[in-house]
Amino acid sequence: MNNVTAVGSSDIGLVRAKNQDVFGIFPELNLAIVADGMGGRPAGEVASKMAMEAICELLVNAKEAEGVSLFDLSYLSKAISYANKKIFDASEKSKLYRGMGTTLVAALVHSEEVLIGFVGDSRAYLHRDGVLTQITEDHSVTNEYIRAGMITREEAKTHPLKHVISRGVGVEPTISSETFKKSAQAGDIFLLCTDGLSNMVDAEEINFILKKNKGNLSLAMSTLIERAKEAGGRDNITVVLVRYNR
Repeated sequence: MNNVTAVGSSDIGLVRAKNQDVFGIFPELNLAIVADGMGGRPAGEVASKMAMEAICELLVNAKEAEGVSLFDLSYLSKAISYANKKIFDASEKSKLYRGMGTTLVAALVHSEEVLIGFVGDSRAYLHRDGVLTQITEDHSVTNEYIRAGMITREEAKTHPLKHVISRGVGVEPTISSETFKKSAQAGDIFLLCTDGLSNMVDAEEINFILKKNKGNLSLAMSTLIERAKEAGGRDNITVVLVRYNR
């Protein structure tokens, strides 16, 4: 991460009794992760932490293997599958953990590109030249309905299944994650976040905050979290920002 600056923070919000989100920035792996333990399921905070630790474990082992490059989508996919197995196996062995799961979004940062892997509705955005673009597609029931042409994006905002995800890490014995590469250039800001931000602060305001504070990532990060809380703070709020320096 020599040519980038990365910051992250997590807040419990104003309603939840505990914070089931986790985040990690690991310069030795060029890795950033955000994970959100699934609400309504037991031990969400255990699942999110296990996911982050398992992904790091697999990538560390891969990095130590001679001739292996981490900048290969297959390793990111393998890491998420490994996390899924660890969480699912743990849930099968303990009644306290039965049914636990997590969403996540992970980014492997390279000099000219970023590798993204995700499951669920934790998101990645790209802020480039003053324009914010969501670069992940939510694995949610309403988004599947949108893709199928059953409802519009406007209808999805108030749909009763709005917060129900269609995929989670650790819920089933195997997982189908999505991975892709995104080019990166000087001035780009990649935002990884949980739905505690994206459900509370719309894309237009997120864009405004990043544009206004692009030179001060810490201020941008804290402002995003505070705005989510001002809007109601109904969930845990986690934000990671990665900026490619000019």
